[in-house]
Amino acid sequence: MQVHVTNLGFHNGEFSVNGNTDNLLYEKGYLCFRRREIEHGLEYPEEYTFPLEWKDNEFSFTKNINEIFQGISLSEEMIWDLFLLCGTDYFKLIIDSSLQLYKSIYESMDNKLYKTKPYITGENGVSFVFQKNEIKAAVKNASFEEGVFDLTVQLTHAAVFNSEEWEAYSTRLVAKKREQEQLFEYYEKVEFEAERGINPLRFTMDFNEMLKDYSLNRKLIWDFFIQTEIDGVYIETPIICIGDMKTLNFQYATCIHNDLFRFKPYVTGKNTLSLFIRPSEIKANVSHLESINNTIKLEGAIVSNEYDVWNVDELNAQIVLKKRYMFGKEIGYYSEKPHEIPLINGQFQAELPVGELLADEVLRHKDVWDIFVRLTTLSKNTIDIVLRAERKIKDVVFTYEIMNNTLYRGKPYINGKGNISFYLIDSNKQQPDSVKVAVLGSCFSRNPFNSNSYFNPGYKKNYSCVLTQFHSSIISMVSNPATIDIDQLDDVSDYNKYFIQQDFEKTFFDQIQEQDPEYLIVDLYADAARDVMKLADDVYVSASLALRQSKHFKHYMDNELITHDNNRDYLKLWKDAMILFAEKITNYIQEDKVILNVGGFTTKYQDNDGSVKAFPREHIIRRNNYFWDQLNAWFIECLPGCKVIDLRDTSYIGQHDHPFGNTFSHYHSGYYKEFMNRLNKLVMQDLQKERHTENTNTFVLV
Repeated sequence: MQVHVTNLGFHNGEFSVNGNTDNLLYEKGYLCFRRREIEHGLEYPEEYTFPLEWKDNEFSFTKNINEIFQGISLSEEMIWDLFLLCGTDYFKLIIDSSLQLYKSIYESMDNKLYKTKPYITGENGVSFVFQKNEIKAAVKNASFEEGVFDLTVQLTHAAVFNSEEWEAYSTRLVAKKREQEQLFEYYEKVEFEAERGINPLRFTMDFNEMLKDYSLNRKLIWDFFIQTEIDGVYIETPIICIGDMKTLNFQYATCIHNDLFRFKPYVTGKNTLSLFIRPSEIKANVSHLESINNTIKLEGAIVSNEYDVWNVDELNAQIVLKKRYMFGKEIGYYSEKPHEIPLINGQFQAELPVGELLADEVLRHKDVWDIFVRLTTLSKNTIDIVLRAERKIKDVVFTYEIMNNTLYRGKPYINGKGNISFYLIDSNKQQPDSVKVAVLGSCFSRNPFNSNSYFNPGYKKNYSCVLTQFHSSIISMVSNPATIDIDQLDDVSDYNKYFIQQDFEKTFFDQIQEQDPEYLIVDLYADAARDVMKLADDVYVSASLALRQSKHFKHYMDNELITHDNNRDYLKLWKDAMILFAEKITNYIQEDKVILNVGGFTTKYQDNDGSVKAFPREHIIRRNNYFWDQLNAWFIECLPGCKVIDLRDTSYIGQHDHPFGNTFSHYHSGYYKEFMNRLNKLVMQDLQKERHTENTNTFVLV
């Protein structure tokens, strides 16, 4: 059903609406005002209904807006949408786009604090919107002595013009504490009544009295507002400084109840008036800092030009580690670890056993623990002062050390402000219960198991790569072994010697049996882009780049080289080899635990200026990708139960600063992280399947 508005009026506070429904109602509906909220989607937490005058399917309504919203708490930008309520069903009032409001300007409510008007929404609905009437609260005079603030404020109101009208309003000053310096959210307030209720208003505020029961432990800002109230409805207006008052500048006063803190009224960058409370400027300067076995040794001194450090209780000093959290743009703390230290004439020496202090903590990658000195005065007030490195030690470099639980490494560090903290990262130690994987392929499949930050620095928490067969052709792997004097490859790295020897001696299947991986990840890079050499009947070796670039390769120049110049012949030989590989590998690992990484070369890369550029010889890249697709298809034909990771549906391309060089087989960092995401998903699906099977078997047994 639709509800059509045929007439809409608003004048001198009287709201009128006429309309009809396209169906004759068995139960007459009510006009419903519903307060709109869009914090978590469109919601209506508050509503009020009023009877309508009905004649057949036509309705009319007239009522003063002050009566409609009598006793309702109003606020700035509040919106009320209008509906027809029939039983439990709500029907939004729809207005014809050609219909004009008789009067569409704001009108003040009787309380003169708010003004409102009806308006036609973008969906041709009818709503009321509220705004505050403009009230200005400007500083007329101000003085600040010995913690007492005398303030005179002049109010001006767009709808109140004389002192007789002002007498109907109750006014007070409200100080509200900001939750953060840059976040104007308030949960605490203190009210001050005016010495006289006549405009201008005069207030006398003793801030020492205000703060006497308040626990001071950090910098605070209290913003000042004038609250104007009538008949239970109120608005709050920030106190502003205009003209000469913009330059108000008071001296700090010391807090009587906690002499570690100072305060003063001040003019903010928005020319509003606030109270600023800060700790005295006390520094804990560190002149020596070293870390051995997660014990920080440090020396330093407490100094201040504002506070007499002789008031500090030297028998009650501590170094405190505090775990840092970010609350919006500011730092906050919950957990802390104190450690007693000696303090003599403001000088301190300490050995901070960080490993011991954090032994019972749940540590996380990139945790930061800031380091403070906690001072207690003779009057039992306390303050925490961040340790600050003197210039001579700011360039000291520390190395990570394994923490007690071996999962994390930690070290002290000095940030850009010179403050000293303790920083934790994953230790990258292999976990005993990690999933064992083997890799047969290339950097496409091995790089995801790399602790470099470009790849997956925390992979060892979940996976253990127990075997890698690098750049070996399937043709080579299923052929007969060949001999090689590996010491002759004196221009090849030990890393690559190992893989060349593997390829010649055909040790892969023995190693698979020995290492017993839970998953085998395969990519066919070597067969898609590299050649194989035939040394004898049924003896093939991979012509990997490492072998071809060695001086020893000249000894194989007379052997037959099966290249990609004729991929039809290569594919025929490879297909037969793949059938044999599938037969052999399934003797050692289940078919559904073999994961084919589809791979593929990229034709583009992102340069250091952010531009996207093309790799040369694009036709060769596309030829190799075409052939690679054929290899992948036959692999799946031979092992139809295998799992597949296919990142060709992503938009990743090459990256100029890849750790192993900018080539068409080296991708953006996100490529390897997405590979890990998809591997995790496959492993999780297997775990869920195994759990389901166990639960089913348990149920049958019961």
